[in-house]
Amino acid sequence: MNQIRLVSDLQKSKEYYKHALGCKIDGWGHVERNDPRLGFILYQAENSEDVVPNKKPRQIPYPKNWEGPSTGCDTYAYTDWERMDGLLEQFRADGAIIHYEMKHEDQGDLLWKEFAVRDPDGYVILFGAGTSKQPL
Repeated sequence: MNQIRLVSDLQKSKEYYKHALGCKIDGWGHVERNDPRLGFILYQAENSEDVVPNKKPRQIPYPKNWEGPSTGCDTYAYTDWERMDGLLEQFRADGAIIHYEMKHEDQGDLLWKEFAVRDPDGYVILFGAGTSKQPL
C-alpha cells in the first residue's frame, strides 16, 4: 500500500524523503523505505491550497486513560522497540524535521514509545513501538 501525498514542490520533497528519511525514490515519485516500512507516491499539487495534511482529531474517551493524539498525523509507522532510539538519532543526524521528541507511555500491560517527523509540507509521520512489561 502506498499513500498519495500532494506536495508543493516535488523536487524538494523527493530530496527530503531521500536524504532526511533514508527512502529510495524513483523518477515517478515513488518513495519506499523498508525498515520501518513506508510507502508513498509524491504528486506535484496543482495549487498550494491542495496540500492538506491531517489536522488534530477531536478528543474522545480512549481505553486505558489515553489522552488521545497530541497532534495531527498522516502516517503511523510501527517498528521494533530496540530500533526506536537509533531511528530518531538517524533522522536527526540526516536533517529530518522532528515534529516531537520521543514520548514514553505506560499502558498497563504494555510500554509504548513514539516520536514524529514532519516533511516540508507539514505531513506528519509517527514512528511507534511497544513492548510487553516483563514480570518482576
